[in-house]
Amino acid sequence: MFGYSQKRFEVFILPRKPAHRVNAKIQVGTKLLRLGEVTGEQWQQLRQLQGRFATFYLRFRYGAPDTRILLAFADAELAHVGWIVPAYKLQARYPFVSDGSYSIISCLTTGRLRGLRIYPSQIQKVVQSDVSAKRFWIWTESTNTPSLKGIGKAGGIKVGEFIQTKWFWGCTSHVRYFPEGTNIKWH
Repeated sequence: MFGYSQKRFEVFILPRKPAHRVNAKIQVGTKLLRLGEVTGEQWQQLRQLQGRFATFYLRFRYGAPDTRILLAFADAELAHVGWIVPAYKLQARYPFVSDGSYSIISCLTTGRLRGLRIYPSQIQKVVQSDVSAKRFWIWTESTNTPSLKGIGKAGGIKVGEFIQTKWFWGCTSHVRYFPEGTNIKWH
């Protein structure tokens, strides 16, 4: 089919108080901002790291007064970004996300700084922040070993998997969620 893809993802919840704290191997300054607090210069850095289209799409699709962006800086360079999105902005596409929760999505660490524990340390900063959430969700593709390891280091608890089918390059999609312990029929 035209523009068709199917991917498998692993889903985790994150405890507010993880068993152990993860520290990045380098000095990282973190800013957790509401969209309206992000400066023009920060948007420019964000577009350079995530790409112009991805940044536009994420802001358009998931932007809300209570959506947050985590920006982690190594010196003055934007080293890592993560979007913290309230459940009501995600539930149409990801029906397993519970009311009153937030999801950490579209995380990206700049290539030259990967492997320095920035990702798991920033996940923990979000979960331990003042974001008022009943639960934090995070997911990644089943084949993304570095992200799976980072989520594990941050204390992520696997609660299920989903298969996302996209048509027309993601313009339409469908998610089938399987709680942990369910047999998944994968093509």
